[in-house]
Amino acid sequence: MSMPAFLPAGPGLSLRPWRSRDARELIDAYRDPLLRQFTRTWPEDEAGARAWLAREEAGARDGSRYSFAVELAAQAPDGTGPAPSGVRDPAATGLLAGCVVLKVFPHDDDRPARTDTAEVGYWTTASVRGRGLAGRAVLALADWAFTALPALTRLELLHQVDNEPSCRVAEKAGFPHHETLTPHPPVFPLPGHVHVRPRPGA
Repeated sequence: MSMPAFLPAGPGLSLRPWRSRDARELIDAYRDPLLRQFTRTWPEDEAGARAWLAREEAGARDGSRYSFAVELAAQAPDGTGPAPSGVRDPAATGLLAGCVVLKVFPHDDDRPARTDTAEVGYWTTASVRGRGLAGRAVLALADWAFTALPALTRLELLHQVDNEPSCRVAEKAGFPHHETLTPHPPVFPLPGHVHVRPRPGA
């Protein structure tokens, strides 16, 4: 399945596939201590950023993950503010505001592939937090996922209990709390929340 070149996420915000020229902004984004607190790996330099981008591109090719850059639009043509994403040029370049990713559960030696469930992940850059952009980006990704993958019956969003902002993002994007997971140290030292959004109309 090919990724769309452009997904609107409300006024001034859009999703698009990652590009090689995003490497520098990606490195800068991951310098944020809060982002590092809730992620396990991150690019430290140009080579690491290129490897990160290559992994996301490979995931789209093999159907295991579909990762989008979240882009905040540049000024509208009249200079009054962000351009509505529905009229933006998909090739235009704005501010990198974050990432959203759809992780499709693959087949492995211990379990069959799960085509009915996928996981949503996201992060936002420090400069745009608190503006409601994460919820809009997650909602746009979820809507696209249910359209692009007809076998999906539900999407999951997981986070540790100490990441309270992710609870709010999940709720705003239509992912109510479903269950609490037990800790699995050292990778997951705290309990986790599972938020679930079922397919609309299911």
